[in-house]
Amino acid sequence: MPSNKREKSASRQYQEISGNTNENEIDQTRPTTTTTAATDTKSKWLSAHNDFVAGINTVGSCVELVDLYAEGSVNLVIADFGNILLMPKIQAKLKVFKEFSLLKENNLSDLPCAVVACYMDTLQPRIPALAVASGSAVFLFKSLRPYYKFVLPQMEIAQVEKDVWHKAREGNIDIRAMHDVLNDLHRGGTVPLTHRSLAFLQMTNTNEAHQFVEHYKTIELKRQSCITCMKKLNKNSADEDALNCLVIGTEDQHIYIIEAQAFTIMATMNCPATPSFLDVSGVYDVEFRILATCRNGYIYLFRRGSETPRNAIYLNSIAVGLERFGKNIIVGCMDSSLHCYTTKGKRYWKHLLPAQITAMCQIDYRPKGFQAVAVALANNEIHLYKDKFLVDVIQVEENIYAMKFGKLGREDATLVMITKNGGLLVKILKRTATFEESDTLHGPPKEQQVKIDVPKRTKLYVDQTLREKEQAENMYRIFQQDLIRLKLLTGKEFLKSVQAGLNPIAKTKNEAIRINAEVHGLGPRFKLTVKLQNTTSTSLTPIIDLFISFTYDENIYSLNPNYIEIPILITGIEYGFCTFVTCITDKVISDIIKVYVCRRDSSAPLISAVINMPVAEPNLSI
Repeated sequence: MPSNKREKSASRQYQEISGNTNENEIDQTRPTTTTTAATDTKSKWLSAHNDFVAGINTVGSCVELVDLYAEGSVNLVIADFGNILLMPKIQAKLKVFKEFSLLKENNLSDLPCAVVACYMDTLQPRIPALAVASGSAVFLFKSLRPYYKFVLPQMEIAQVEKDVWHKAREGNIDIRAMHDVLNDLHRGGTVPLTHRSLAFLQMTNTNEAHQFVEHYKTIELKRQSCITCMKKLNKNSADEDALNCLVIGTEDQHIYIIEAQAFTIMATMNCPATPSFLDVSGVYDVEFRILATCRNGYIYLFRRGSETPRNAIYLNSIAVGLERFGKNIIVGCMDSSLHCYTTKGKRYWKHLLPAQITAMCQIDYRPKGFQAVAVALANNEIHLYKDKFLVDVIQVEENIYAMKFGKLGREDATLVMITKNGGLLVKILKRTATFEESDTLHGPPKEQQVKIDVPKRTKLYVDQTLREKEQAENMYRIFQQDLIRLKLLTGKEFLKSVQAGLNPIAKTKNEAIRINAEVHGLGPRFKLTVKLQNTTSTSLTPIIDLFISFTYDENIYSLNPNYIEIPILITGIEYGFCTFVTCITDKVISDIIKVYVCRRDSSAPLISAVINMPVAEPNLSI
């Protein structure tokens, strides 16, 4: 296709997504924003929008594509963190884009962690609501207006903490005593403290702490958890516009299923750890499954009617992304690896990626039946995997921190990306794009398929085979005799080494000592460190009346000191004893030094070690 035809085709696709019919009006007000088409014939994507100064700071769970007005044109919804450098001042906003321009924004009281479009009623036309998880609450927006606020239920507060703040309200406790009681309760760790008490413990200035207590002592004490992740679950139908429930994971290791009409908690599940990612499938009234990726490196599977997980999948590293395709689970981990598991925990495959994973999203292009997972890497690449095959690599200008694939505007296949520096990028999948599956995993070498030339059977081979068949019983008996003789000789030599104290771990009836020796230096002067440890586990009685002596070639080495008295050896503590070794010969040779640990009332060593000394460097002193 000629170049001008490709540019016209890209322009028509941009007009479809933005609804703009005039090419001259395409975002000419911002010089840093470009809307171009990729002219590379090998690329499967068209660049529809590049705005590197959009100033958006978010993650993948806070990006949503939804038709807010049931007009057939999908809007881009982003929960923006704002400038986090200005913390603790919150600048989070809920931004809605139409035709790549900001349509409306709402302020948020806390940093968001997830945005979900859900249906709360059965009215026509089907207009979804926006659920924004922020702090300990879920804010519902309908027609871009605040509609409802759902707050997580309060958690148990320690009675001691209640009494402390009650005494502070009555003026019966001073700041120092209050700090000591709360600090002891915090160190105990039985019941977590409220955010108010934790903030009070972090204050070092007495005046600030006094003002803090005076300001909050009359306010009711509450302890609420924070939301970490959120997804939606169909309530009574598998249709796309069916009523939804909200599935929320919290910091206090709970998963709540909330009905979106009455905002009541329908089910509560106990998670062994704090969930960081959720994936939901099924229908609540029939059967559903919830996958929870937690911070302890496990993936837990919850089913209908169970408050505890049915299955658990252990990961070798902490997960940074979770996507599900049918019965397969794709997990990206912090060790730059991509795994595929079944819901029962069996691993299908594993890929080691060239860089760390920064974002993941699912690509589901139904017109072509194409399903894949997009993995953004720290080397400015996006890898597309279909099953275990790498089918495409997208080069981008910056690191991608958030991605979302779906319908945007009137275009069915768009990939929305948020960069590390706050840029907004949009790419469109070409209608003529095809993805070829090629196995990137290296199989067995070609030489494995080459047949080996097996030599012909000789007369000696045949005779030996017949002899083994006829004398099988005698050969087995001789083998057993040799094996028993070898075990006997091994036992005798081991007994000799124990009696001579050559074993590095000495064990008597009530005592056990471990010895370890280290040599430091280049020579001719070395530092020899002998480390002893009382490893007795059945008794706490210390070991006493020991000393260390050395045997060596006096023509090669001199030791100072060559006799060390050992003090009391406490169980479990490693003691170090040092001596200095000087090489007194001019020859470039080395020898061994034997270390003996003996009792004062016994001539036989209790334990010993043999040290192979290194060759000493020549003396360079002038």
